[in-house]
Amino acid sequence: MDLGTTFVGSILFITLFGGPVILILGLVLGLKMMNARHAERMALINQGLIPPDAPKKKANPNRFVTLRNGIILVFLATGIIVGTLLNASSNLFDASGDVSIDSMQNSFRSFTYSAASIVFFLGLGYLTYFFVSRKMEKVEENENDLIQE
Repeated sequence: MDLGTTFVGSILFITLFGGPVILILGLVLGLKMMNARHAERMALINQGLIPPDAPKKKANPNRFVTLRNGIILVFLATGIIVGTLLNASSNLFDASGDVSIDSMQNSFRSFTYSAASIVFFLGLGYLTYFFVSRKMEKVEENENDLIQE
């Protein structure tokens, strides 16, 4: 067998048998944790103490994280599209299909176009997020100042 077949077989074995084992282990540990918490609460109640309720997490969505992720994903997609268009329009690949120095240089140039456009547009996305979030923070500060007065 070659290395690829061995690797695929190993991944298949780990996925088929490791996944259910991890799932069952997680369920067992979760149930033990719930039973331990219940036993602790019952012991406190038997001693006449009132156990505190588990603090409920208040949902406080952060709009800035969502805004950042949206802007970054849009600019990432734009970078991928521009890199692909640069590669297609520059006719970089050798038509003969021979592996030579020229085709390796063309492949490197193709990778450079793609990587540079992706990094460039990601940078633009982060800068856009910075300016938009800064403007939104200023607007919120002005609204809070008006409310307090």
